[in-house]
Amino acid sequence: MIDSFYSVRNNNVAEALLNEAYQEDESGVVAYYVVKDTDKNVLFFFSLKCGLLFDEFIEGEKLARLKELCITVAEKLNGGNVPKEDIDGLKAFLEIVRAKKGLKKDDVARILHTTTNSQKINAIFDKNIKNVGKTFAGVEIVHFCANDECREAWDKYGLDQSLGAIVFWHFIVPKIFELREIVGCEYLFLFAADCDPDEHLVNYYSQKLKFKKADKHSTAMPIYDFTCKFMYQEILDLGNKRMKFFENFNHDEDAV
Repeated sequence: MIDSFYSVRNNNVAEALLNEAYQEDESGVVAYYVVKDTDKNVLFFFSLKCGLLFDEFIEGEKLARLKELCITVAEKLNGGNVPKEDIDGLKAFLEIVRAKKGLKKDDVARILHTTTNSQKINAIFDKNIKNVGKTFAGVEIVHFCANDECREAWDKYGLDQSLGAIVFWHFIVPKIFELREIVGCEYLFLFAADCDPDEHLVNYYSQKLKFKKADKHSTAMPIYDFTCKFMYQEILDLGNKRMKFFENFNHDEDAV
């Protein structure tokens, strides 16, 4: 059912469902979910994992070096001067960074064309604990992706809300409520992979899903900020927001 899953905006995200979801879900690293219609078309998939927000980051030099690397890779890809055989590898590298799959020394060393014990690598990686201020428990939406191959199937329902908004409020938020019954958790957060100067995706997450740009806390893996926009909201407010979404589900009173 997932073989034809495809995303026009960022198919590297869709590749996670096709190539990594079974192993990661079975091992408990990331929980994957698919949303299907009555004809068993996979309309949407999302994934969740626990994360951490914090109030102060002490050691910024190493992150600055890693930021420089990520920007360099992105610029090479956008500039079109990368050998064809290297393109998929560089895109995969940036997706690993974005999805917090675990950035390894070997991967970075390959990108920099150096060894794992070189000065460049040691400037980024070390074994020290990162010193931060107060921490806050959170849940990260790692993947949030519609299947563009099934857009026509979705459009036939004629609903007065977008597929992503319905998936978020109807499927994802109840999962967060279930989690909060057994473990303390304050925030729901994500990283919007938005390269549009008009921030179309950021505006969508803000208007439809009620996330806001980070203005108070940081994240335990700030490297996301290098290529994405860090956004979050308090879980305490989700119940009221969800109620308002369904109370105002049909913008047009004559809509079905």
